[in-house]
Amino acid sequence: MSEPTPTNTSHALIEDPRPWAISRSELTAGLRRHTGDPSLRITKLEEREITQRRPAIGRLRGLVATTQGVTGEHTFDLVIKEPQGSTRAGTAGVGLREVSVYLVLGDHLPVRIPTLIAAHPQGDWLVVNHLADGRRPEQWQKADYLLATEQLVILHDRFWGLGQDLANYPWLARPLDADFDVLIQAVRKGAEKLSQKETPATLREDKDLIDGISKIIKNIDEITTHLRNLPATLLHGDYWPGNIHVHPNGSLTVFDWEQAAIGPSILDLLAFIQSSTWWFAPLPIDPNEIIVHYRQRLAQSGAYTWKDKDWDSVWDYALMWTFVSGWVDLLAKIPESLLSARLPGLENVLFNPMKAAIKRRLS
Repeated sequence: MSEPTPTNTSHALIEDPRPWAISRSELTAGLRRHTGDPSLRITKLEEREITQRRPAIGRLRGLVATTQGVTGEHTFDLVIKEPQGSTRAGTAGVGLREVSVYLVLGDHLPVRIPTLIAAHPQGDWLVVNHLADGRRPEQWQKADYLLATEQLVILHDRFWGLGQDLANYPWLARPLDADFDVLIQAVRKGAEKLSQKETPATLREDKDLIDGISKIIKNIDEITTHLRNLPATLLHGDYWPGNIHVHPNGSLTVFDWEQAAIGPSILDLLAFIQSSTWWFAPLPIDPNEIIVHYRQRLAQSGAYTWKDKDWDSVWDYALMWTFVSGWVDLLAKIPESLLSARLPGLENVLFNPMKAAIKRRLS
C-alpha cells in the first residue's frame, strides 16, 4: 500500500522521509481552536513514541508540539491517527465514522473519550491528546473488567431504544439494517472460498465448521430477526481492553470509535468478552461474571431486564451472527502458518461456542 499524500505538501509538518498526513498549518488551526488563542504559533515539533500501543489497523504517530501564544509557552502531547481499516463496499469509511463520533456525538457520550484537537473533514486523519501511561491491558484485574462492564452499561443506557434517532447519522454502521445486504454478500463469498483448495485444509476439512456456516447462512433471517427484535442502542463496535485506557486513578477513557454502530447491546458485550479472552486468557474474572454484572447493572438502570431463558437464546443468536458477519470472509484469507498458531484460540473463542449455539438453536 502506498503512503498517503500529505494534504498540504507546501507546509509539511516535519521534514521526514515518511510523509505526515496533516500539515503544519492544519495542526496550528486545530490547536488555536482547542485553546481559543488565535495568536498561537508552533515553535517546535518532535515525533515521539506512542506508549502502550496495541495491534491495530491504521497508522498512529506520536507528536510533541511546543507552542507560544498570549498565555505563554505550552506543550501538547498528541497522537496523529490515520484510520486505514477497510470497510466493505457500500458502508461508511472508518475514518469518517470515528471523526463524526467525536464531532457530532462527543458531547452526548456518557463515557470519557480522548480530546479531539483537529480532524480531516472526511476522516483521513485526526489528532487527539496522547493518554498518559496507565494500567496495561495485560495487567487488568477483576475490578477493571467490572468497571469497564459498568461503563458499557452507561453507554448503552444513554442511547437505549434510540435506534431510529441514531439512524439520522448515516456514518454509523448498521449491520442488521442498512449494511445487512452488503455484509451477507461478503459472508457468502467467504463461505465459498472456505470450500476451495486454496483454503487451509484445517478449515476446509472441518465438516462441522463448514456445515455450521452453511446452516447459519440458510437460517440468517431467523437469526437476525431475534436480534432486530431487541431495542437498538449506540454500539462502540470494538469494545475491549485494548481500546480502553485505565488511568492511574482507576478511571477509564474509551477510544477507537471506528466501528461505532447501531444495534442490540448484546453485540458489544459479546465482543468485549471474546476479544478479552482472545488476547488475555485466562482472564482474572470468569466471563459469566461479566455477563451477570452487565445484566444486573442494565436492569438497575431501568433500561431492560432479561429472563434467563431469553438471554441464553439471544446470546446464541449473537454468537452465530457475530461469527458469520465478522469472521467468515477473514478466515478464508488466513495463511496456513498463522492459522496453525492461532487455531487453539479460534476453537476456544469462536468455533466451539458457535457450533454449540447451532446445536441448541438450529438443530
